[in-house]
Amino acid sequence: MICPIVISTVHGKGLGVLLESIKQYCPEIPVYLRGPESVIENFNADVKVFSQPTNFGNDYNAIINRALEDFESVVVANDDIVLTPTSYRVLMEDVDILLDMDLPIGWVASRTDAARQAQNIRFNPDGETIDMCRFKYESKIRPAEVISPIFAWIHGDTFKEANFPPLNWYSDDVNCLDLTAKGFEHYVSTSYVHHVGSQTVGTNAEKLTNEAVPWLLKNRPEYAKQWFNS
Repeated sequence: MICPIVISTVHGKGLGVLLESIKQYCPEIPVYLRGPESVIENFNADVKVFSQPTNFGNDYNAIINRALEDFESVVVANDDIVLTPTSYRVLMEDVDILLDMDLPIGWVASRTDAARQAQNIRFNPDGETIDMCRFKYESKIRPAEVISPIFAWIHGDTFKEANFPPLNWYSDDVNCLDLTAKGFEHYVSTSYVHHVGSQTVGTNAEKLTNEAVPWLLKNRPEYAKQWFNS
């Protein structure tokens, strides 16, 4: 199964390295790009969709839905990651395993070195000592309540059930919980990508949270209460 890699970028700080890793490790995979022309005009991609960026949610909705016009499923990639030689292959192998089990699959996301605990290779959910050189506990697919779509697969029929909200931060949290409420389950793959972190929407956590709170209070007050106890 070939799924395109979809990317949205604002500043394109790490985009060149990501695209080079795709070219080196999975050159047969189509790439769908969204971002300002000034950033991505010099990159040779299968499809380019130029537009001024708005926010993480809207921008990824646009490029995902564009790719789903041509494919049944997609792999979403942040613009600040770097693939390894096995990232794409292992992710898709794990997707095939889950599909064979006939599960209500939501997101299937890669592990990385800068992400929430469910995906972070430095966090061991079993409380055992981790061999940082070998990652021995990285030998199985794990369920997760919420994932970050740093490098993550989703089927088009599933994404139609719940798109991202128009937010920079908390868009992935909202999307995952919305899909969970519809009966879908999310998983963390044994795939790995290197993640620089926080280049896509910025590093000012307080600002990004404050921008998201009004929308959350109005549209998902149950989530806002859970996250902010207010």
